[in-house]
Amino acid sequence: MRRVEEALKLYQDEVATATWTFYAWKHLNNIGSNDRAVRRGLNRNAATWNVITHSLQTTFFITIGRLFDIDGDAFSVHAFLRFCIENVDQFDAQHIRERKMTDQNGIEPDWLEDYMGRVYEAKEEDFQRLRGEVAKRQKRYEEIYRPIRNKVMAHKEVASLSNVTEIFGRTNIGEIQDFLTLFGQVENIIFDLMHNGKLRKIGEYPLREEQRMEEDVTSLLDRIKA
Repeated sequence: MRRVEEALKLYQDEVATATWTFYAWKHLNNIGSNDRAVRRGLNRNAATWNVITHSLQTTFFITIGRLFDIDGDAFSVHAFLRFCIENVDQFDAQHIRERKMTDQNGIEPDWLEDYMGRVYEAKEEDFQRLRGEVAKRQKRYEEIYRPIRNKVMAHKEVASLSNVTEIFGRTNIGEIQDFLTLFGQVENIIFDLMHNGKLRKIGEYPLREEQRMEEDVTSLLDRIKA
């Protein structure tokens, strides 16, 4: 991996997988629990739906485990931010100009020179701040969520099988959504630095993934209860 564009694409794929699987699982369960007609429809093929919801849950825990992985050889949010720091020169004005020219057929648009006069060139401390935000969540992930990934999802640790309910009982949906929100904000901040030469902060981007997935799941389940 040599270019920040490649690293960003890998990171985007991981964040998308974690986000879509979690919100699909969440809303399948919420709607299935609260809508009697949907519940009847799902019960007609209960085995299939159990497989689907279990698969979504497993994929989510495996993927978020990869994102929080501190192993030096793993591609994670930590590795992604380190890569950006090591290649901070790829966020300079010249690289931004080249990205802006990609779809211009080699012809410099009239607006480009003025635009380039206002671009922000990323600095190491910009990525260090993002690392700090991840670090705030890392300990909680390792205490509560990594054991589920390691002892229940990726492996069946015999000693943990008797207290699976207790292990899952320590999880918190709001906390998980905070993890996913952070990952999404990091993605957007770095995209803007890379392509637009703009520095924005955590929380400045509206994230609509949950709304989109809820709408998609609702549309699917409406067909099931018809």
